[in-house]
Amino acid sequence: MTKEKATRLFRLWGDRDNLWMTVPVTVAALFVLLVLVKSCQGIIYYHSDECKIYRLGYPIEQARTFTTVLPEQQTHAFIANGEHDTIAYPLLSERYFIARNFNRYLAYHKGDTTGIPLDIVVAMVNIGRDLDAVPCDTTKGQLMLVNGRHYLDENYKPENLTTFSRDYCYEDQKAQSIVVDAFLAMQQACKEQTDAQLMVNSAYRSYQDQIGTYSRNPKGYAARAGSSEHQTGLALDITSRQHPMRWPFDKSEEGVWMRENCHLYGFILRYPERQSHIFGFAYEPWHLRYVGKEAAKRIHDEDITFDEYYAYYLDKR
Repeated sequence: MTKEKATRLFRLWGDRDNLWMTVPVTVAALFVLLVLVKSCQGIIYYHSDECKIYRLGYPIEQARTFTTVLPEQQTHAFIANGEHDTIAYPLLSERYFIARNFNRYLAYHKGDTTGIPLDIVVAMVNIGRDLDAVPCDTTKGQLMLVNGRHYLDENYKPENLTTFSRDYCYEDQKAQSIVVDAFLAMQQACKEQTDAQLMVNSAYRSYQDQIGTYSRNPKGYAARAGSSEHQTGLALDITSRQHPMRWPFDKSEEGVWMRENCHLYGFILRYPERQSHIFGFAYEPWHLRYVGKEAAKRIHDEDITFDEYYAYYLDKR
């Protein structure tokens, strides 16, 4: 094509008299393109997780929240279940909700016949009530969790065991050195404020010791060997010289003081009265567990059990 011919065609294309021929064609092309884009978007959205949840009967805002909050694996399992569950969306607002446990919450609630509230469903699943027992993660140190679902090996023995002075126990007792130091600071403060002397009734017990303890105690007041915190050297059973028996100690001035103030020294009341359904033991107002000041403060302030604290703040499985 010659230069002159190309110039003539260009001028023809740009001539105002011929502009009406190009506008309709351009508009039509753009319209077709828009329709194709929207169609593709519709097809993609129809197959999206959000749309699939919407088709299960959830409002679009809730469907969008599910896909935002839940990991992909949990979302796909939720969709595959194919059911509209009235507790699914409210679960997301529970304070100690853990996204990876979502479908386990649904299954646990479905299998419950007692009508327990959602916060208890969350607590039970978080602490593993629906799972088999696993070995205790001793790498957590003073924050290791020992209970009926997290067990210690029969050969486990803590390091740095220190013997208590006989001024503070009725017979020879040992605990980890950090626990001994914390107890001495606590008992001194208690004596200054109540004029009573706290005493260690029981501290470290080996796996073999716990076999005997379990056989001598009523069900619910002693753990099986391997499931006792005493084997960690981080647990203490406390009474006082003025009230050496456990239940009088519970109502004594020093017993009340200890429960209200032990977190200041890194201890928690391990088995509080209102939460026995969570950890599976009867109320033990004398049983303290050392977890360190930071963890003890949070457990005290949030009024939760150590099991719940461990699941929500420490467990990364």
